[in-house]
Amino acid sequence: MSTTINTTGWSHTEIEISQKVLKKAYQRETETLMAQVRNQIEDMSDMEQLWQIHDLLSAKRYDLDGKYDTREGMLVFTFAQLLKEGWISLEELTGLDSAKLGKISSLSKM
Repeated sequence: MSTTINTTGWSHTEIEISQKVLKKAYQRETETLMAQVRNQIEDMSDMEQLWQIHDLLSAKRYDLDGKYDTREGMLVFTFAQLLKEGWISLEELTGLDSAKLGKISSLSKM
């Protein structure tokens, strides 16, 4: 496997690790959201609650579309946010350059 660094500072290996971690985090977050919505639907007793679910889903869609920024120049920030929110662990990013891991860890504490 190539460890050549491209112009954004990410190696081929780091990109592969990033793609796997992002996919897993997205899966975790969307599964959690689906479980939350299922619970709300089970407890629904009026139309107001239906609209609340609609509003939740609209807001979450907007949030998810922006959060999972896969551009290489944004990955450190994406991972920091996911780490801060608990969707990933620093251990899952093993294989990334130590400087990137340090930045991700520091940013996640802000």
